[in-house]
Amino acid sequence: MSPLRLFGVLLLIGCCRPAPAQPLPPPPLAPPAPPPRSLLGPDGPDPRDVPPPLAPPGPVIPPIGRSDPRLEAALRARLFAGPVAAPPAAAGDPDQTEWEQARATAQRPMCADVGPLRYLHNRIDLDGDGRLETVAVVVGSYACGSGGCSLLVFRDGSGGLELVAENGLFQSPLKVISNRHRGWLDLTMPASLHGAPDGLLELRFDGRTYRPVPLPEAEAAAGGPPGTVVLELLPLPFERLGRPLPCGP
Repeated sequence: MSPLRLFGVLLLIGCCRPAPAQPLPPPPLAPPAPPPRSLLGPDGPDPRDVPPPLAPPGPVIPPIGRSDPRLEAALRARLFAGPVAAPPAAAGDPDQTEWEQARATAQRPMCADVGPLRYLHNRIDLDGDGRLETVAVVVGSYACGSGGCSLLVFRDGSGGLELVAENGLFQSPLKVISNRHRGWLDLTMPASLHGAPDGLLELRFDGRTYRPVPLPEAEAAAGGPPGTVVLELLPLPFERLGRPLPCGP
């Protein structure tokens, strides 16, 4: 083969040979995960008490207009005597469980022995876990006194509604405000002593229940923090307030 032809063959082989593969660039490194943050700092406030970015929607959330059998059962269990309703016998042994149960329930009447009762209720996420808690007020001669009516707060439990807080001095309206304590939204309502206005109460969650805290006089005179009304007793005849609370299912 002539040198010229050999040079042409080598040139053709060099043009058709695939180029060597280039190494791929290394994948970008993921940013390091932030260190876990404790919910309860050793010195600072509870971060869960930071107000949410938005206040509860709207000035008023109308109460739920339909009956709630689960709530009615929870209200009856709280307001009235249970299965052991007879007062303890004089010779009862104070160490017996039955005697203690009877002593506790003897102070509450049977449902059939009180006058008619009605209730208003609403549901709102108070603790920010995506599930709705229930706030309810019971009205009637048995549930109301000179200082107000019975306000109850429940949360959903595995066996039904579980009582979170109870206050026998409910005055209308009940507001939810954007302040939080232990992760739960605060509530406000007027305070009244024997029917006379007496400022505002702020209900704050202490980790177990809602505790009333009087607001400063100047803040109460200004109407208190803005919020959303979730329970309000309108000036209507008793028979038109909320739903009737029956003595049985």
